[in-house]
This record gives sequence, C-alpha cells and structure tokens, in this order.
Amino acid sequence: MSRIQSAMIVLAVIGLIVSIYLVLVHYTSVPLVCSDTGLINCGSVLNSSYAYLLGIPIAVYGVVFFVVELVVLWLTSAKFKGRDGNDMRMIYNALGLAFVVYLLYAEYMVGHICIYCTTVHVVVVLLFILSLVMVLRKPSYYAAPNPY
Repeated sequence: MSRIQSAMIVLAVIGLIVSIYLVLVHYTSVPLVCSDTGLINCGSVLNSSYAYLLGIPIAVYGVVFFVVELVVLWLTSAKFKGRDGNDMRMIYNALGLAFVVYLLYAEYMVGHICIYCTTVHVVVVLLFILSLVMVLRKPSYYAAPNPY
C-alpha cells in the first residue's frame, strides 16, 4: 500500500469519526461542542433546513460516504489494482466533491459555518486531490504505445 493510500485511509477515518459525532448530536443527547455566536455557529447550520436531505440528516450521508470510501480503498488496493482502481477512487471522490459544493452553498445560505462540516469538506477535497494524483501518476493502459 502506498503512502497516498495510507493517507486516504487516515482521512476517511477522520471524516467517519466527525460524521458519526454529528449523527450522535442529531439523534442523542450528545452535546454539540461549538460556538453558537458569530460566523462559526454549528447549531445554526445543523438545525437549518439544509442539514437534511429527504428528511435524513446530512451527517448520515457522511457516515455512509466514508464507510463506502473505506470499502473502495480496500477494494482498489486489494482487488482492483492499477488504473481501474485509481479511476474508481477518483470518480467516487469526484461525487463527494460535488456534494461538498452543495454543502458549501448551504452554509452560505444559512450565513454561518459549522467547523465540523468544514472539517469534512476539507477531508473530501483532500481525498479527491489524492485520488487525482494517483490517476495522474499511473500511465494509461489505453495510451498508444511509444513507437521509439
């Protein structure tokens, strides 16, 4: 396993831990440890209408995303080595990045920033960048052979 893959696993675990914490905040009496005044106001973000998709807290989707991320990392390092695995990781993380764009829009609309959400956003952006680096570092199997 490469250092990039190891870094991706660490990032996915961080994202999973933060997402689990936010799910616990939603469904249990676990307190939300965050500022409730000023620009950084997690409560305002997490209690807004943007914090739910189809009636389910966004944090639940985060847990699912990072569990699947870890499965994809395992599969692509164990079963789908090479170009196909790199492409699979990059496509999955591109979907995560697209969702982060929506979440940033949501925070903009609410007018506040959730530091936990921002942590997850940074993790997803880094996962995408690392997966892109892995794709760009591997030669394409589909490229024409060098005639020289």
